[in-house]
Amino acid sequence: MFKAIKKWTPANKQFLVIGLTLTISAQMLVLATEYLSSVWPLWFGTPVILKTAPIDPRSLFRGNYVRLNYDISNINKNLTQKHFKPSEVGYVTLKEEEGVFIATGLHHQKPRSGVYIRGRIASVGSGYRMKYGIEAYFMPKEKALRAERSVRQGANAEVYLLGSGKAAIAKLNCKSGDC
Repeated sequence: MFKAIKKWTPANKQFLVIGLTLTISAQMLVLATEYLSSVWPLWFGTPVILKTAPIDPRSLFRGNYVRLNYDISNINKNLTQKHFKPSEVGYVTLKEEEGVFIATGLHHQKPRSGVYIRGRIASVGSGYRMKYGIEAYFMPKEKALRAERSVRQGANAEVYLLGSGKAAIAKLNCKSGDC
């Protein structure tokens, strides 16, 4: 094997350098795409306030975060005219009421206008359980410990929505002010 390396010509070495450069560039592009897809809604999205409901607020195994449930996570079957199956993508239309956005409909296709959030059907029962990709909010350890207690007393999440319905959490506002 090492004898083959000694026989390399400058053209082979150049080919190796080009290959390594392309491989590293491709990996950097993937990382940049992942980063941009998570912050794009925060930069260009429409802000909405969603009421949260606490779930297990902190995990020692997964890090310091607050696990959130939203009022719009449980969709009544009366809000849609067509049946949904688990794992299907759905668009939930939202309307502001008393400073908080509530669900007004569930659709298979992206609505042409209005405020909506894109989610996936997690389960079907008496209604639809939705996941939006904003169910965990990471924060520093001290803040997570305070939020653990405060979220139980009520909180709202400031969420930014893109035109595609993609969502990202910008801020968690606890009623007790300890978020």
